[in-house]
Amino acid sequence: MIAFLKRTWQNPLTMTYIALVLLIFIAWQVRSFLSLALFTVIFIYLGNAAIVGIERHLHLHHLWATLLAYILFLGILVAAFSRIIPPLVSEASNLPHTIDKLIDTYPQLQSQLTKMVKNLSQNASVISNGKTLLTSGIGQLSRLSSGVETILLAFFFSFIFNLTKVQLQTFVHAFTRSRFAGLFVPMGQLIMKFVHIFGTVIETQLLICTINTVLMVLGLWALGMTSLLILGIMVFFLGLIPVAGVLISLIPLTIVAFVTGGLIRVIAVLVLVILIHMFESYFLHPRLMANATNLPIFVTFITLIVSEQVLGTWGLLVGVPLMAFFLDVFDVQLKPHRVTSEDADVNS
Repeated sequence: MIAFLKRTWQNPLTMTYIALVLLIFIAWQVRSFLSLALFTVIFIYLGNAAIVGIERHLHLHHLWATLLAYILFLGILVAAFSRIIPPLVSEASNLPHTIDKLIDTYPQLQSQLTKMVKNLSQNASVISNGKTLLTSGIGQLSRLSSGVETILLAFFFSFIFNLTKVQLQTFVHAFTRSRFAGLFVPMGQLIMKFVHIFGTVIETQLLICTINTVLMVLGLWALGMTSLLILGIMVFFLGLIPVAGVLISLIPLTIVAFVTGGLIRVIAVLVLVILIHMFESYFLHPRLMANATNLPIFVTFITLIVSEQVLGTWGLLVGVPLMAFFLDVFDVQLKPHRVTSEDADVNS
């Protein structure tokens, strides 16, 4: 019995699984910081890829390459949002005038709205639900501001990480020479394995956002919408946010559609968004994620559904890399193996 326990303890896989359990425990304890951690990993991965590309092509020092990469990234964000916000504010300010014009065109609409408002004001349940909706809306705005703060903090952390990457590598390498190196080494290997898989998924998500943006812009052009460049930039950036990005993008899309084409165009835009979202959810996302992680499309689809229920909206982004990560840890080979004539003879 003692010899069996000794062999088990000396087996390298034992330390790997102990490190895995320890990482899962730590991740569960700090799950309240999940958004900050994931945003930081995303920015670190994308920032490091940009820095490496700049160093390779421009032959700049790491410090200057890092500063240039993040300045360019900030410049792109500022330029994009400076093109998006003013037109939306202008369209929103013109909304009351458009509603007045709509009422003047259809006088019977005013009488119907007046009657509806009167009936609603006399309904106690509607008033109670309105208060609840208002409270919920204030809570959503509070969470939105907290989300913006999380993104800014993650962006700052990623900048510091990439700027001091050499020092951090020296710091982390010191753990491999410590007394508990047998535990720290597999922990580091597991973390790097997950980051690599997660980075591949992020690249795939960027491709999905690009395809969705192209389809959305083409659809909006077919509907006769204006400001296509601005709306395209907005759809791309909001598409990086799982599920919630689609809902947020509906607000400016419906405002612009109503101002430029009335209720009929709003309905057309809603149908377009629903069709593109269904195309992404049921075909594009599972297929591209399956290609990126070598998972079958059916397994990818089920993983997305289960992870969304367990982890919320973030599950749509981390569910597939988690599944691929655990399969890799358990040494499940997913790459297709070409069957040769010798293999066929052996199997027969």
